[in-house]
Amino acid sequence: MESWSLQQLMLRLGAVHNATAHFVEHKYLHMLKKPLVASGTLAYVAPGRLQKDTLEPRPEHLVVDSDTLSIERDGKTQTLPLADYPQIGAFIEGIRATLAGDLAALDRVYTVRLDGSSEAWQLLLQPRDAKMQELVHAIRISGSNARVERIDTQEGDGDRSEMTIIADTP
Repeated sequence: MESWSLQQLMLRLGAVHNATAHFVEHKYLHMLKKPLVASGTLAYVAPGRLQKDTLEPRPEHLVVDSDTLSIERDGKTQTLPLADYPQIGAFIEGIRATLAGDLAALDRVYTVRLDGSSEAWQLLLQPRDAKMQELVHAIRISGSNARVERIDTQEGDGDRSEMTIIADTP
């Protein structure tokens, strides 16, 4: 039987140096009767660059590079140092550290639990910081082998998002 542990998953994820994918995201907000649906493309370049290009329902270009978040929408660009927004930075770090296979970075911000097998795994990330818990109750990242296939976020106010990720084939 194959050995399967959190360390094994992190090694596999850390071996991926870049990836692109399509996404469909459903955001369930308590003030709306129907979810907001967005779709577009994702790109990751190890160890710290994430890019999310939303195509529908309206274009938005989001880039996290090192310690900076840039958002381009409606012809305007806003650049934010993540150090000025620690809760947003912690959320982003959860995704980025998972993709990089950086368990030490994950452990600094979250309690981490792995369930499943290499073919169908799920990481549960729960923020350690009380202020972060007000923003995000939990992040569930699931996938197969070294592929992230879904990211579900349960926010502190009860809103949630479900992102399905379809990897590009080479």
